Amino acid sequence: MRDPERKALIRFVSLFVVLNTIFLLIISSIYYSYQKNVFLDLRHASMIYYTGTLQEHILKAKNLTELHQHLSRDPRFDITFLDHSKKVLYSSAPNVRFPFHQGFFEYQHHYFYSTIIELEHLKKIHYIVVRTNTIEAQLEQTRQSIYLFLIFSILFLSLVIYALSKLFLHPLRDAIAKLDQFIRDTTHELNTPLSVITMSIEQLNKESLAPTQLKHIKRISVAARTISNLYNDLAFLIMYEHTKNNNTLLNISSLTEERIEYFRPLADAKKITIHANLQPFDLSADREKLTRIIDNLLSNAIKYNKPLGDIYIELTHTALCIRDTGIGIATEDIKQIFTRYKRFDEANGGFGIGLNIIQMICKEYDFLIHVESKISNGTTFTISWNKNSY
Repeated sequence: MRDPERKALIRFVSLFVVLNTIFLLIISSIYYSYQKNVFLDLRHASMIYYTGTLQEHILKAKNLTELHQHLSRDPRFDITFLDHSKKVLYSSAPNVRFPFHQGFFEYQHHYFYSTIIELEHLKKIHYIVVRTNTIEAQLEQTRQSIYLFLIFSILFLSLVIYALSKLFLHPLRDAIAKLDQFIRDTTHELNTPLSVITMSIEQLNKESLAPTQLKHIKRISVAARTISNLYNDLAFLIMYEHTKNNNTLLNISSLTEERIEYFRPLADAKKITIHANLQPFDLSADREKLTRIIDNLLSNAIKYNKPLGDIYIELTHTALCIRDTGIGIATEDIKQIFTRYKRFDEANGGFGIGLNIIQMICKEYDFLIHVESKISNGTTFTISWNKNSY
């Protein structure tokens, strides 16, 4: 699976899981609130019913002794009888203390329900108070059920959406594979005629050419070098994942000077002056990958520069800095310039892969990229080397 495809799949599955989790949490919260109300209503109703049973026993009993003998007991409840002054006459839990309130109330993790004996059949008994445990045990069981439901639902749906996503991406993967193969074949076919053109230009006896002919040859040479740089980027991008590093100790100043001379005809065509300050410096890296960094930075500095502009190149043992006086990049666009196929200036063409290639190589070697730009004032790219490379 390719890296972009993997990222797209991860993002899609993650988004689905997040949205699905939010939905399940909302449903679970509604269900939990409903269950809580049901448990509470049932507990309240059972306390009222039990209180009614106690009232019947009180009304049938002739005295307190008979009441104690035939009192209906329920292990879920504790009962307390109070007189008019709320003095305890009888309690199945003598050590329990509670504030007296009429009706249903909660106190110290217990529910209480109190009512009045209207007929006062046994004279002294005026209030009945029933106490029971809260519904926390039922709620805890409900929470555990919800947690299990959420875990299994999220896992199941994640697996399903992952499988479906891979299934739906299969046609797209095939299309991309065919496109890659087309680009690979096209790039391969371009190599031979491009090499012939370049070699033919180099073998021409330019001294025997008329000024007009020499001018045409220079234009052909510039165009050939532009196509060659594009070809090198495409070939590198296609083979990047299958290419092993061939790290050697490179003289970066010599390599940079070589690439400057290669691109000088393109700069001369726009009458752009290149200013170079190159300190001798060796770096352990793959020559082809370092060449792609330098070439793409130089190519962009020329492509997006103004006629009669300048390019300033500074190489030190810590960084390579290339600054141009071109059209610049908007601040809001700087974060996206390394996205593959992303272009912000349609007039200058290109495929939008050069800066993406630079970013891939920098990530591989742990180089840092810093970009400063201002519209109409130019752009500065700084590549800071990894200290372990030198």
